[in-house]
Amino acid sequence: MTKQIDTKDYMQDGWDSGPTGCHPYKRGSRHNKIGMTIMWAFYGIVIIQILHVVTVIPFFPITFMMLLGLAYIFYVAWRAS
Repeated sequence: MTKQIDTKDYMQDGWDSGPTGCHPYKRGSRHNKIGMTIMWAFYGIVIIQILHVVTVIPFFPITFMMLLGLAYIFYVAWRAS
């Protein structure tokens, strides 16, 4: 049994509309595709940097702590979604 709460009970009027003159979000637009390409390029660069650091730093405790921190970040992101 799920109970639905009406948004009028906890949000103010106009919460789902943008400011005057604001361009509405459109999924699949050119602006969106460019932004997603930049985002995924950034993610790729970060992953490559992390893998490079793990292979370059030979001191095991530092590498272990970095991998433990990454595992924790992935766990938090997994539990949040």
